[in-house]
Amino acid sequence: MTNRWINVVLGVVVVAGLIGVAIYEQPRRAEERAELLGEEVDVVEGEIDADLEPVRPSDEEAGDGVDEGDGEEDAPAETTSSGDTTYGVSAGHPLAVDVGMDVLEDGGNAMDAAVAASYALGVVEPFGSGLGGGGALVRHEPGEEPQAYDYREIAPQSGEIPASDIGVPGFAAGMAHVHEAHGTGDLERLIEPAIALAEQGIEVDDYLAQRLEDAAPRLPINRLPRMFPEGEPLESGDALVQPEHAEALQRVRDEGPEAIHGGEIGERVAEEVSGLELGDFEPYEVEEVPVARGSFAGYEVLAGGPPVSGPPLVQQLQISEALGVEDLDPEGAAYHHAVAQAWRSAEEDRTVFVSDPAFEDVPLEELLDTEYTDEKAAAIPDDGFVEVDEETGTTSPESETTHLVVVDPDGTMVSVTNTLSNFFGSGLQVEGFFLNDQLKNFSRDPESINSVEPGKRPRSFITPVIVADGDEPLLGLGSPGGRRIPSMLAQVLIRWAHHDETLAEATEAPRFHLEGRELEMEESPSGDLEDGLVSRGYEIVDDVPFTEYFGAVQALSRDPGTGDVSGVADDRRTGSWRAVGD
Repeated sequence: MTNRWINVVLGVVVVAGLIGVAIYEQPRRAEERAELLGEEVDVVEGEIDADLEPVRPSDEEAGDGVDEGDGEEDAPAETTSSGDTTYGVSAGHPLAVDVGMDVLEDGGNAMDAAVAASYALGVVEPFGSGLGGGGALVRHEPGEEPQAYDYREIAPQSGEIPASDIGVPGFAAGMAHVHEAHGTGDLERLIEPAIALAEQGIEVDDYLAQRLEDAAPRLPINRLPRMFPEGEPLESGDALVQPEHAEALQRVRDEGPEAIHGGEIGERVAEEVSGLELGDFEPYEVEEVPVARGSFAGYEVLAGGPPVSGPPLVQQLQISEALGVEDLDPEGAAYHHAVAQAWRSAEEDRTVFVSDPAFEDVPLEELLDTEYTDEKAAAIPDDGFVEVDEETGTTSPESETTHLVVVDPDGTMVSVTNTLSNFFGSGLQVEGFFLNDQLKNFSRDPESINSVEPGKRPRSFITPVIVADGDEPLLGLGSPGGRRIPSMLAQVLIRWAHHDETLAEATEAPRFHLEGRELEMEESPSGDLEDGLVSRGYEIVDDVPFTEYFGAVQALSRDPGTGDVSGVADDRRTGSWRAVGD
């Protein structure tokens, strides 16, 4: 190991304590569920050190597309590459990309880089993920079977949802588990870059500044002096220094996830959160879950298994294909109708069948069988709507996450989605990091398969994805965006696979999402498109106030023949990607 992972990525020459450190439902009718299952029916204050110089990305790191001539590229929503790239990282923030790339450049593998970048994202995007949350990932090594892991938050042992909706976080346990299974070297060293970023400070970008301003009315800003000095949110260009967060990360580095699950950090969280006890933290286990896998456009789609939303994504892709989307104009009403109703049909099954598989039988193979999805496609009216039973009781499906993808020189791909659920989660900060509000994603209906039980994970819309060509990983992608995540990813994949669009073109194309009879559209439709949709019964909503509502895809593709790696960082937010050759 060398000092490169910290010196190159972070640009930190001297950081206290780090000198010389290397980093290496509502249920549908019961008989329908039984039929498919084959059953018979019967906060901390302090001063900011103004003398610290925050870490900021260089022009290249910020994603301006500059090619320095060494096979290294970095550009948002761009899939051109030098032809000799062999590994890369795409993530929601350029500093996290730097962290992951340095791990790869110093000999780490895809999981090492994914873990290090995930920890870094929790610092540079404190609103989206971190120690107080959880996540899910899919990993695929060429020639091997893929794996999917769930390290999301769980309900307390009381089986009661705290008023704050805070669940027992699983992020640190998840990172430790997947690193032990697939990583190399010391986990402790992979956490060092995040500690340095928290201690040294980062420069607030426009997106973080906007998130702070927008969230201020619901956050306890008097308890958040690092982000709201003198009661006002930090502005773009300011320094965000997080020493308490750094201390928490140091404990996790030194003690492992036990610092949270039975240790001092867990004690502090239990003290702060009414409805959680220290004993709720100790039985936490990371789950290896079945991969949601299906065929689409001659490829195999590998997505996170239940209770995350890989199953409805695969269903939407297969239903759309059965409806002939490859022959429909993506700008036309028939295409919009087919894709929207395919999602509506898939979401119906999500409500009925998808739950934590440790508590409910989820008929995954049957749900993703093409014969079954063909039947669902045949039931969709040409000019009407799929009738669904709306789930009741879920307060507000999770709205925000962060995503990253890593490809290493061996071609192994890891696709990771981490989350706090809402922006800044519950808004409660303990030990310098925000706690999730994931348990709001349980149904309050006790008859729902998504109802709360002790130790259960709620259903989630997060959807890490890998597309494989045979036994070779070809494309990894994911997105934030809450309940819109599967639908947004499906639209990108349909355009990429069936309409000869590059990954960049498919990512940049305007998106839409169906809620009830309202078709939310990123761009105002043309007259013909609007007429065609209205005649089918849609109500057009084209005044969504911010484009990031429609997600922010992070993706990497790899040519199995050449090893060439290319990427996408959706310019709807502040993502970045880089790919480098030997």
